[in-house]
Amino acid sequence: MKPQLLKYSSMDPLLHQLVAAISDIDSGPYFSKHIGQHQSDQRTIVNRFQNHVCLVLDKTLPAIKWQVEYCPNRNQRDSIDIFGQGENFVIAIELDKHRADQVAKKFVSRMAILPDIRIYYVSLCYPGTARMNSTECVKYFGYCADLSKRMGNEYAGLIIQ
Repeated sequence: MKPQLLKYSSMDPLLHQLVAAISDIDSGPYFSKHIGQHQSDQRTIVNRFQNHVCLVLDKTLPAIKWQVEYCPNRNQRDSIDIFGQGENFVIAIELDKHRADQVAKKFVSRMAILPDIRIYYVSLCYPGTARMNSTECVKYFGYCADLSKRMGNEYAGLIIQ
């Protein structure tokens, strides 16, 4: 059970490295049995996975400074699940259930609050409920990829099936 890349803006070399590192993570131990659990238990699972992804990226891309729950603006309470700071670019990785409204909302808000430098944005989605369909989510991955390209940024949308 590994994240699958479904949409992307381009295969920029750094985006390719990010996607390769994330796609290689075995998410089965985290998400094989989380559906049907209480929200608080699911949040604990997501937090463990979030920390694991950050550690993997820190080992894979050590020149980038990685952290979880980064708050780019003290006046707003929005925090980025996994944040990377490189030379002349930032990376924002958001973990969400595969719901199109969550993907779109996070993308818009993060693009607005991040600095005016090159942004690599990754939507990393996991199953939310047994009935949740990922088709609309993938459609919005495409919109995010198109908008990122127009803005001179990069985007990748991955889903853990």
